[in-house]
Amino acid sequence: MLCLHEMFGKDPKSSVIHFGKCVEFSLMPIWKGTISSLRCKMKTQTKLVALCLAVVVSLSLGQSVLASQVSSSVTLSYLKVQLTYPQEVLPGDSLTVNVQATAKEYLRLVSLSVQIYYGDSGDLHLLTSATIAKDMYMSTRDRINKDIQITVPLDAPRTSLIALVSENVRSRYYDYSYYYYPYYYYPYFYNYSYPYYYAVYPSYTYASTTDDTVTALSYIKATTPEYVALQTEYQTLQQKLTQAQSDNQKLQQDLQAKQVTINQMNSAVSDLNQLLAAAQSNIQLLQMIAVVLTGIIVFLTAFLWREKTKHSTEATDKEKS
Repeated sequence: MLCLHEMFGKDPKSSVIHFGKCVEFSLMPIWKGTISSLRCKMKTQTKLVALCLAVVVSLSLGQSVLASQVSSSVTLSYLKVQLTYPQEVLPGDSLTVNVQATAKEYLRLVSLSVQIYYGDSGDLHLLTSATIAKDMYMSTRDRINKDIQITVPLDAPRTSLIALVSENVRSRYYDYSYYYYPYYYYPYFYNYSYPYYYAVYPSYTYASTTDDTVTALSYIKATTPEYVALQTEYQTLQQKLTQAQSDNQKLQQDLQAKQVTINQMNSAVSDLNQLLAAAQSNIQLLQMIAVVLTGIIVFLTAFLWREKTKHSTEATDKEKS
């Protein structure tokens, strides 16, 4: 903002010549640039504190989300930066972060950089530091586009990636004064003259301005210690279940083998029972035959004895006669 300290005479009709009168203006932009540069270190510390807080928040928020491309925007003093990245990644994955910066006004960009971190137990680990652009002039709505390649460490915890976006702009501030040199001309319809003036512009000065901000990037879906413990317990139980299933299968095979043996033994017993029944039937038949034969033998013996006795009696009677 320019501050006018002294103007020419209040009376436009005054014939007093303000030759050499200089109207000075205060250089408020230079003061602003100086204040901004003085506050740079405090601002950077504040951003780092905010970065730590963002890491703590990301550690507490372990929500599973759909894997897709998302965007987030940050606004700096002279640039508006949009970052596009995957919504979630796994440890060991490689991802691409697209950075698109748009100038809000004419500027000379000294540098635009992006640093990407991840947090682990309260500590920040730098994954990559990329310079998006440096030493270039930009007009309003000019854009810069660049991709950053990142590989997530295999031992990364369950947290979010954090981006620190920093700009360094060299601003130009004019240091000038208006010098009024009277030159009178007389319009034909007025009875007095009007002064004509022009301005002389001396050289301008530069001031560097830095600004940075943080934003969260992709969420790392890493395993937690509780998940590892549960996974280990699950694997142990799975091994026990597999062993139990193997033992059960072996017992079932043994049972089937024993059942086959029992069935074979039952079949042998059935065959033996059939043989025994046949033998018993044969024995009964032989017993009946034996009884019949015994009866026949007894009958024949008795018959023969009788015949013998009869012949003996007849022979005795013949001898007696």
